[in-house]
Amino acid sequence: MTQVDVTVVVPVFDTMPYLTATLDSLVSQSIGASRMHVVAVDDGSTDGSGEELERYAAAHPGLLTVVHQANSGGPAGPCNVGLDLARGRYVFFLGSDDYLGEEALERMVDRADEWGSDVLCGRMIGVNDRYVSQRLYREDAEDVPFPGDLLPYALSNTKLFRRALLEEHGIRYALDLRVGSDQPFTVEAMHHAGRISVLADYTCYYAVRRTDARNISYASTWRARLEDIGAVMEHIADLVPPGEERDGILVRHFDSELAKLLERDHPLLPESERAELRAGLRDLMDRYYTDRIEARLRPLYRLSYRAVRDDRSETIDDVNATDADEVPLVLDGDHVSYHLPERLASQPPEVYRLPPGHARRMIFAASSPGEVTWEDDCLHLRVPTRLDPRSAPHVRAALIAATGREGRPALRRDRRAASDKPSRRVAIADDGTLTWSGDVLEELGDRTQALWELRLQLDVGEHTYAVPVIADPLPPQHLRRGGIGRRRHYTVEVFVDSESRLLVSCEKQ
Repeated sequence: MTQVDVTVVVPVFDTMPYLTATLDSLVSQSIGASRMHVVAVDDGSTDGSGEELERYAAAHPGLLTVVHQANSGGPAGPCNVGLDLARGRYVFFLGSDDYLGEEALERMVDRADEWGSDVLCGRMIGVNDRYVSQRLYREDAEDVPFPGDLLPYALSNTKLFRRALLEEHGIRYALDLRVGSDQPFTVEAMHHAGRISVLADYTCYYAVRRTDARNISYASTWRARLEDIGAVMEHIADLVPPGEERDGILVRHFDSELAKLLERDHPLLPESERAELRAGLRDLMDRYYTDRIEARLRPLYRLSYRAVRDDRSETIDDVNATDADEVPLVLDGDHVSYHLPERLASQPPEVYRLPPGHARRMIFAASSPGEVTWEDDCLHLRVPTRLDPRSAPHVRAALIAATGREGRPALRRDRRAASDKPSRRVAIADDGTLTWSGDVLEELGDRTQALWELRLQLDVGEHTYAVPVIADPLPPQHLRRGGIGRRRHYTVEVFVDSESRLLVSCEKQ
């Protein structure tokens, strides 16, 4: 049997008319028919999907292997059948209602060969309002640690796998999982992988949300979803022994799927079912919830799970009624914490601290568009923020030399590297309004022949987070300094770049 570069496995069950776009994207792949092989497994379709597969197989001899079988109840069986028939160096799994970018397979195979990747994650986006997080795809990455901060949230099987890795470790899909069978499969592959990579500079995969919403995850009850999530977690726990790696994977389920049961289902259920849901969650917490997992959760989730553990239904209701985007933030120099209402403030201080990744994102979203004015030849800044007044000692405003890289997100820099920049403390009112006033000429001193950006600097631990100020521009201001015979004239202009970030220029006349 001739080996090709990649075998694409497509499990199919009643996905017309989406299947046509899926197959079109395969036959038009730039890698060419000589380098690829498609195994499409019809899992007892009744809507014409099987006939559509045969039509494409006849039109493209040698490219598609079509298997028809009785319905197995899920994608795991068809995926295993496809794996057994695969003959490529790599295997890729494609949903039969999704489709690929034209150069997807060629780019992924070539990059995996270049990098020596055992698992490669090609950029995936959502279609028809399907949500796909883009955090993993910020940039190409040759070697991504597992589990790390990102990969536990990307456990779908829509990746390129080195087939030798799968065969060496006998990695197959668990047939007893109604849904989520791709998670243990992907975890086992990444657990054994020598290198996991990310291809972010090309959109490889288009994940389609079907308008008929026939996916099992849309139609199942809370009991079925809790059971399914628990079964997936059990399989993962069987694969990975207790410890940091297992916690790094299972945190995803407490941070996502199980949290949704508390946020979306618990408020709508009668108390008898709410109690049953909490009992089911407590069982999973007893088995898998650790201090390490709790430390990586957001504060409101920590409070909810502590309330589940203590069986306090009313606290869960209070947490669900709290808008995380409105909670004031407290900077104490070492941490960023939520300042919650008194009824939720009975836990130890560490419960309210944001994990580093969440703290960084919250800081960048902490301020709203502000206002700058000239008063008494000084530049005045007023910015609505989510910062509690206790944060003021750890916040400064600073004029920093502009880099010219428009569109670049706010930078995180070491505090020592930022300390040589002119900066001043700010004041923060009870409502979070931040104010600052600065004499631009005094701030800049002799450094007037440059372009400067006004930023807020927030100290957290050993780092300073520099957040751009967003505001409207001002007319040029003409300033004078010095006495008679030594008077100097300056023109100070406050304007904005394409991102509405505030820039300052000062020119000596």
